[in-house]
Amino acid sequence: MGERCKVQTNYVILHYVFLHNRLNCQEMKLLSNPFVIGKYVDKDYFCDREKESEMLVHHIVNGRNVAIMSERRLGKTGLIEHVFTNGLPDGYEPFLIDIYTCRNLREMVYLLASEVFKKIARKQSMTERLLRTVRSLKTTISYDAVTGFPEVGFGLGEIQQPEVTLDEILGYLESSDAVCIVAIDEFQKIASFEDENVEALLRTKIQHLKKTQFVFAGSERHLLEGIFNDPARPFYNSVVFMQLLPIEEGVYVKFCQELFLKYGKSVSPALVERLYKCFQGITWYLQLSMNEAFTMAERGGSVDEEAYGQILNHLVDSKRFTFEDRYASLTEKQKTVLMAIASEFPSQVTLTSQDFMTRYNLKTASSVQTAVKGLVEKGILSDNHGIRRPTDLLFMLWLKDF
Repeated sequence: MGERCKVQTNYVILHYVFLHNRLNCQEMKLLSNPFVIGKYVDKDYFCDREKESEMLVHHIVNGRNVAIMSERRLGKTGLIEHVFTNGLPDGYEPFLIDIYTCRNLREMVYLLASEVFKKIARKQSMTERLLRTVRSLKTTISYDAVTGFPEVGFGLGEIQQPEVTLDEILGYLESSDAVCIVAIDEFQKIASFEDENVEALLRTKIQHLKKTQFVFAGSERHLLEGIFNDPARPFYNSVVFMQLLPIEEGVYVKFCQELFLKYGKSVSPALVERLYKCFQGITWYLQLSMNEAFTMAERGGSVDEEAYGQILNHLVDSKRFTFEDRYASLTEKQKTVLMAIASEFPSQVTLTSQDFMTRYNLKTASSVQTAVKGLVEKGILSDNHGIRRPTDLLFMLWLKDF
């Protein structure tokens, strides 16, 4: 449920902020809409995941590296942030980076260095030690004219030797008094890095660490499983797996009703249940839908099942131009197959079955497979062990009414 972190070449400015957490917690209570989209705010606005949270903490405190798999937008990043914020005992220092947009090791090291400096910047003595340790990274130090707090700045261009800088950062984490936990979101991206042998390089460095642990998360299951389950690859058998499934329908319905009630409103369980089924329990879409539903009731008012169509229309209309451009970029065969898939949505179908092909006048299985391959390459369908699913459910709804 979070936006992707984009690697940028401009300077990272890192401040010492001593009351950051306390001030944020106070502000969280003032949210105008409690259905948060794409970010983690506070445990009060986080739905369930109690068993998953307990399991992740259990793995971490027992010294295990963990790989978390889930479909996109199901909440794996939110789970990690929730545990890192609320679940870890004293003596643990967590770090989280998202490498979805990274193209190489240098960009990944840049994100890791930025995250480490941001977290360590709370304590001046630790920052000074970090600067002494990470000697390959050219940094600038200045002082805020108003607060007098020092600022540390560096850009992507300052990372000239990513392997050396990575060694220095990991060395610093190992020397910390705390047990450091590094979470790398969308870890399967390392398989497409421009550098050679990145998996072997990372595995070699990680296996020698004594006090630093890792949480690897990914939304492309077949790629992530390939990294950790293939005996011929460096990370083979180096993690314990966790699979994230949709939050149970009844649990999410109760969560929505309670949040509405806290704000002096009410929502029909039937509305939440219909939205849950439409979006197959995928958290990001549910939060987006309920965020819209929340705006439809004044304090003391309610939102009923009749609002279902209005909510969907509003969400689809907000992306209509994007969808039109996306559809126009497809070949005619891809359009035909995709329209057939959308017509069946939200039902799952076997795309090369005789029944499906006959129903939508698809001529041959090979032509369907070629079209599907193109749709996967364009990111419109995902492919997990041959199971193809649409990656954007709102796009499917738009196609149904096209």
